[in-house]
Amino acid sequence: MYINYVSKLEFLCSFRKAFFTSITERTIQGGFIGAGLMLYDLERVLSKLDIKLYMPISPTLQPGTLLP
Repeated sequence: MYINYVSKLEFLCSFRKAFFTSITERTIQGGFIGAGLMLYDLERVLSKLDIKLYMPISPTLQPGTLLP
């Protein structure tokens, strides 16, 4: 027997149950780890970033001039 139709109410009840069963702390942390991030480990997150400092030079300052 195949199901050809599911009402909105049946879908929402089933979806709610599946959602709250699957969304746990363990699965959320697993998603972050799978993405290469570790929750609550700031150093690990920062180590994954490719940060390059950039300081634009003002067009009014020429190389070799002193700052006022």
